[in-house]
Amino acid sequence: MSVTGRGPSDSKPELLETHQLLIAVAAMVLMLLPFLTAVSELIDSYVMQFQWTVALFDLTAPMEGKLIAVILQYMFGMTAFVSGASLVVVGNPSLKVYISWVCVGWQSGALLLVTLIAGLRGPYTIRSKILCLAAAIEGTFTVDLFRMVSVVLVDLYAGNLPAVIYHDYGGTVITITWLVLFWYFAFAFVLKRK
Repeated sequence: MSVTGRGPSDSKPELLETHQLLIAVAAMVLMLLPFLTAVSELIDSYVMQFQWTVALFDLTAPMEGKLIAVILQYMFGMTAFVSGASLVVVGNPSLKVYISWVCVGWQSGALLLVTLIAGLRGPYTIRSKILCLAAAIEGTFTVDLFRMVSVVLVDLYAGNLPAVIYHDYGGTVITITWLVLFWYFAFAFVLKRK
């Protein structure tokens, strides 16, 4: 007697396709990461030349900074506040961090968009696609907030250089890990076939 099981690729080919896309995007991002890190300030200054990006940044940076300050206050007992696009942590140690365009999570949003295009193509109900989209946006935003909080904590307790390395490289690993876990969850529990 033989038992044959059905793996994720047998029951949901979209899961395999989305994970293959994630692996390809992850490999490309990790290969380009040293280059992108080296020119991130140049990219930041170029992006901030457009009026719509300045308006979007002026809206998102202080909002995200306030959310980070709240997390630091309530979860870690730190005194933190926002001044413009800067987050200030008061105490021993103290820290002032500028939240730039690179920090607000646009890369995570871009990676999420690429995976949404691949992952939502299947024959799923509109309701489950909407639920999946809402969970993806909310989850990615939450992961980005905790990514930024973790960068602040690394900067406070390990120093600026480890924080910069963690920000530039660890953030990408966190985002890719989140997307892999999200799509596994979405195909297993959220997306329903028509």
